[in-house]
Amino acid sequence: MLKMRPGTGTRRDYGLTKRTNDTSLCWGIVVFLAVSLKGGCVKKRTIAAAGIALGVLLIVVGCIFVGNIHPIASFTATPSSGTTPLVVSFDATASSDADGTIATFYWDFGDGQTASFTVATTAHQFTVQSVSDVFRVVLTVTDNLGADDQAIKDITVNP
Repeated sequence: MLKMRPGTGTRRDYGLTKRTNDTSLCWGIVVFLAVSLKGGCVKKRTIAAAGIALGVLLIVVGCIFVGNIHPIASFTATPSSGTTPLVVSFDATASSDADGTIATFYWDFGDGQTASFTVATTAHQFTVQSVSDVFRVVLTVTDNLGADDQAIKDITVNP
């Protein structure tokens, strides 16, 4: 499920990562345990004991472990408006990853130019000809396990 984080204007997947989002495994374990626990004879109790041991192991490994937690993208742009040519400094050092590190900072400056860095700061020059323009800058941070997040800011450039 995609949700909006209040105040940031970014989408974020609060679910599990692609590697661990198969909840059918967990439901399969629950059904297996339920059937196994309806025992009545020795064989069924043995199956129940094995099912419980296997079920507990798989639940711990597959269901409680939630996988890669998504990073949080955040950046400042200074200045956010001005006259052409406008050089803007971008600082994404507030971006974070709770269970790893930010591996890449991918910038789309909204003027057809992009850049990818392993450092959180950069600068970009915006130019316009005869009319003002608003450039939507999108930062995509990707963590060391492949999860990503975006943050967006608008830059206004006047002639």
